[in-house]
Order: sequence, then C-alpha cells, then structure tokens
Amino acid sequence: MAQAQQLNFLHKLHAELSVRSADYRKLVVDTKWHTFKTSYANIKAETLKEFSKRGIKPTASQLKELDDAAQKAYSSILAGVKVLKSDPQVDVDRKSTYLTAKRLRLVFLTYGERVKKVYPAQLDPSITFDRIKGIYKEAMQVYFKDLQVITDNAIRKKKKNKKSGKLNKETTVGKFFHLGHLDTMGVVETQLRDALSNTFASIPLEDEGNITNMLEQHGIDLSFQRTDSKDMMVVKIESASDNMSRGGKAGWNKKNLLKALRDAMEKFDPMTMSGSDTPKQRKLKQAEKKLLDPFQQIKKKNVKVKSEKNVLKKSSSKKQTLRKKVNASKGSQKIKVGKIAAVKSPKRKETASPASSPLHMMVAINKKLPQVVAQNMQSPALQYQTGRFAASVRVTDVVTTPKGYPSVGYTYDKFPYQTFEVGYEQGDPQRDPRKLINQSIREIAAELAIGRFFTRRV
Repeated sequence: MAQAQQLNFLHKLHAELSVRSADYRKLVVDTKWHTFKTSYANIKAETLKEFSKRGIKPTASQLKELDDAAQKAYSSILAGVKVLKSDPQVDVDRKSTYLTAKRLRLVFLTYGERVKKVYPAQLDPSITFDRIKGIYKEAMQVYFKDLQVITDNAIRKKKKNKKSGKLNKETTVGKFFHLGHLDTMGVVETQLRDALSNTFASIPLEDEGNITNMLEQHGIDLSFQRTDSKDMMVVKIESASDNMSRGGKAGWNKKNLLKALRDAMEKFDPMTMSGSDTPKQRKLKQAEKKLLDPFQQIKKKNVKVKSEKNVLKKSSSKKQTLRKKVNASKGSQKIKVGKIAAVKSPKRKETASPASSPLHMMVAINKKLPQVVAQNMQSPALQYQTGRFAASVRVTDVVTTPKGYPSVGYTYDKFPYQTFEVGYEQGDPQRDPRKLINQSIREIAAELAIGRFFTRRV
C-alpha cells in the first residue's frame, strides 16, 4: 500500500540521519578517498581571513614577514606529503596528485588496523583524515608561533579570563586554523545525500512520485544535501571561524530536518495521503455503488435510469449536498430519490513511467545498475574481481537537453579505475569504464522502455 511505503520512508530516513555525525564520520567518511589541497597562497589567505574575524590589522612590514612565514609553513607541509607518499599503507592516485613549490594536491587512501586511542584527540594513522592532520599539524604549530611573534601576541583568546577580566594570549593553533571540508561537501551534507540514496533504494519505483509529493506537503527541506557527484572528501586548511560557522549551520540544518521528520511521522494521516485508493476514497466509491445498484438492477425494458454526474466541490464552511434525481417509469410509475451527500470518486492517478521525471529515471536505473555492470564485466572489457567497481557505479543526475532529450550523468570510483579511460595512463578503448557503464545503462533503459537519451561521465 502506497501510504505504508510513505510512512516507512519517513521512518527509514529518520533512522539513517539519527546516526551521530561523529559515528558516521568514523564508519563511512573516514573510509573514503580524500583529497588534501593546500598552497602557500591558501595558507596566507586563511590567515588574513582569521585576522579580519579577530579585528587584527597587520602593518605592511608585518605582511612581508607573514608572507615569508606562510612560505616556510607550506614547504614544511610539502616535505611531509612527500614522506607520506612512500608509506606502504597509503594508496596514492598518482594521476591526480601533484606537488609543486607553490601548491599541492594529494589524493590518497590509508589502510591498516584502527588503533585504540589513549585520549580522544590522539591521531590514528589508519584514518585518512588523521593522516592529513599529522602532515600539517607540526608545520602549522610552528607557523602559529611565528604569527604571534610577528603580531606582537595580538592573537588573543575569544573569552575573557574569569579572574583578570582580560583576553589572554591564544596558545592553541586549533583555535586559529582548522582542517575543513569544502563548502557543501562536509560530513552532514554527505550523510544526508547517502541517507536519501539508501532510503529511496528501499521503496518501489511506482511510489517515488508519491514520496516526493509527501515530502513537499510536510515542508521537509532537503536542499542542504551534498549535490556533487564525487564520492570523495576534499579538505583544506582554513580559518577556524569560517569552519565552525559552516559546521554549526550544517548541524542546525540536520537538527531541524530530524524534527520535521518526527513531526511528519506524528501527523501522518493515511486517510489523506495520495497513492493507491485511500480509505476515504474507498468509502466514497462504496457509497456511490450502493446508491446506484438498485436502479441498475431493474430489468423491465421500458424502464430508463438516468443519472447525472456527481460533482464534488472543494470543501468549504457550508455543508454541501448533491441534488440527484433518478426517474424510473412505466406508465405513471415514478421513483424519486432525495438529497444525499456528494460522493464523487476522485480519479486515480496514473503510475508515472521512469521516463516521466528525472528523479524516477535516476532511481529506476540505479536500482539495477550495479548488478547489470557486474554482469557485463567480461573480457575484453574490465573483468569482475572484487565487485568494488560495479558497486561504485551510479547515476547522479538526469537533465534535459535543449532539444528535450534526457541526459544521464553517472560516476564511478575513479580511484583507481579512471586510469583505464582513454587519455589516461592505462587508457584502453576496450577497457574504458565509460563504455561499460554506457552499455549497462542502455540495457536497463531498454527494459524500462525509455526512448532516446544521452549519457555522460561526471
């Protein structure tokens, strides 16, 4: 029943999002590939941004010293990254990684057993995010001390000392710099995107439209979910104030969403939810049938039964009645029916086909895509081994071209499989992942009777 599916959807989405962000980071985010980006210019820019937040205005000579200190800090981080690349428990995507004298990008994943932490802040080398912290922590501590010297200890704590009533000198680099995720690509946004994907995958395709309508009806805002197609966490060194502000906003959005879902579950009324015939719709149809059946069963040839169409108006403050006359006559015999309640049966909505909306099409393809890709992984294409590649393939969006055709955007775990795309290090037309995925999507589309469309790797 559609109403049951809608209520189950709300419960499942609420359960997915009820997982603490810290636990979600540990169980999911920390196992993903990470991109660490920084540069001499980035370090300097984030420093000036934090200065501005704290009301610190460096002089021209201080800016020159700051410039030299930022370059020294970057050089120290660069040296740490070079050491990390040679670690046997680190998998680096060398095609996407670059290290220069001015900027760097490290794309990598760490392996190994999780360590039992002695204290909460202890870094775990088997966690990719912690590995990045380990690279920059020492360099940024030295840089922070240099900043205090350059500004004559102008960097102060944000809260006054209870005894003296003054702002003491800041001594913790973590209060000035953070390692933060790019905007809209943080842990909370990623958790919502994954939660929606998992929840939609658990419901029948024909209920997709009813689900989206139900969410809109309850005013549930999902706009802050992560919308990019990458299954990767991108982090950089940034102003602590900026990171905390963005993180606080994301946390607030999640808190409000959980409350909206709880309210929707408490107020859920199966009598009014759209989908299969609701109990209210069924009772209206039963009343209409009970009224008309006696007249339809009169078998005399010259007895005519005339029924005017029932018109059910939108509800108003006045009580509505339907004036309905049914004349059955033979000679002078007449039968009259008086006033009854309006009982028009609303037309049942037709089930939308997968091609009728981008969301339906995306969900329909994604339900079958990993399995079809796995079946098609045969020589000379990429061959099935661990199942990791097939499981990573998914449609991320469906847009309409200027000529009105669907354009299906898809992605897959580019690290390390993108190397087989033509133009990359091991590029091969037969083993190109795009060819395999395109073939699989078109096989599914044929089963779903989807007409002409295009595919693109995003």
